[in-house]
Amino acid sequence: MEAYVETLKKQTKTQHDLRIDQLQVGSITLWIAGYESLVSWEETISFISNCGIGADSGFEEICARLLGQAWTPATMDLLLQGKVVLIDATANRAFSFQGKLKQLDRAIDKAENEFLPFSSAIAFMEPLTTNMGILRRTIDSTELQIEILHFHGVAQKQAALVYLSEDVDRDLLETVKNALKKASKQDVRNGQDLIRIFGQSRYHLLSPYHKTELPGQAVASMMQGRVLLLIDGEPTAYVLPLIFSDFIALEWDRQFPIPIMLLLRGLRLLSILVALLIPGLYVALVSVNPETLRIELALSIAESRIGIPLPTFLEMLLLLIISEIIIEATQRLPKTIASTNCLIGGIILGQAIVDAKLVSNLVIIVLAASVTAHFAFPNYLNTLIVRMLRSGVVILSGVFGIFGLFVAFIAICYYACSLQRFGVPFMDFLSAKEARTMTLRKKCRN
Repeated sequence: MEAYVETLKKQTKTQHDLRIDQLQVGSITLWIAGYESLVSWEETISFISNCGIGADSGFEEICARLLGQAWTPATMDLLLQGKVVLIDATANRAFSFQGKLKQLDRAIDKAENEFLPFSSAIAFMEPLTTNMGILRRTIDSTELQIEILHFHGVAQKQAALVYLSEDVDRDLLETVKNALKKASKQDVRNGQDLIRIFGQSRYHLLSPYHKTELPGQAVASMMQGRVLLLIDGEPTAYVLPLIFSDFIALEWDRQFPIPIMLLLRGLRLLSILVALLIPGLYVALVSVNPETLRIELALSIAESRIGIPLPTFLEMLLLLIISEIIIEATQRLPKTIASTNCLIGGIILGQAIVDAKLVSNLVIIVLAASVTAHFAFPNYLNTLIVRMLRSGVVILSGVFGIFGLFVAFIAICYYACSLQRFGVPFMDFLSAKEARTMTLRKKCRN
């Protein structure tokens, strides 16, 4: 018995949701063990009490009434299927039986902010134990490790650090662990608190984490060597660290053959360039460097601007501000009102401002292309940084023309390439496993 119980207790150090209690069944004392993130503990104990076990029932009779099967620590995988183990307190015997499963699924619905066709309807929810159970169901593996952390600030908060023991980048894991343990007496109320805890500047344009509400995407990130941070009360997983592929790649893409997958990711990469550079390119060509245009195109643009009182630079900035206000207002409104707001702001206001000769038709077309390109990104939060940088590109293009556009683009590329989080470059496209394989190959060659 000691060997069985001690083995299970060692597992609880990295799998906090594995629960072990003593239980009086009839006239004998047993140990009961199972994952409380998968099993409803109270219902399971009630089921044991109501299965007809008498006061003089022995271990074998209890096993027979619960339809149990012999269990040893070598068959630990059974607990991941919602099984519960009963261990004899006086002998080295144990059996497993099906516990009463906890209801982990949402009502059939898609994720609110990350819609994918034909994807699972299950998304992360607010309770921490529920999210741990969702991950257990998504990947049935004993490699999934869960470590519980506590933050004792003004308000206590519980969190879970989740990773795959065989795939995780060990240096990354230790860095994240140390940062979180040092912050055990701090508050974790928002993303800025997390950025401070991880020792990053809150004035950086890019956060050190990527948020997802899709369990499949979170598991795919762990298989790349990254770690997850689940915080009680938040229906998302924090993926550490953020890398560039989060802007263009989804695990969902792997449903298709490789050529189609590469095409989808290429389109998203193109959408970043369109959203970021097209408004600035238009302003540079029309207002500062019109000599670079073909004569036919230059005449067409000049004709469309007849009667427009504002310079191209101010036209674009005015419409950028209006579009940002509309997008931000739509995010906060109920869906029925949001559609009305889009109709008024996008169609009626756009048509009225053109008819009033305040802006040209071409500016509307360029802005529409840029805004539409934003929504090709895998995650809405990823659009915020591009929307912010776009305004900077437009300002530099309006002042310095094509030269300013190239300077802005090179500065953005330099910033992205120089950025490192937890020792992982932002532009790293390799998983931890692939990186280790390449390192070993280089060592063998040397």
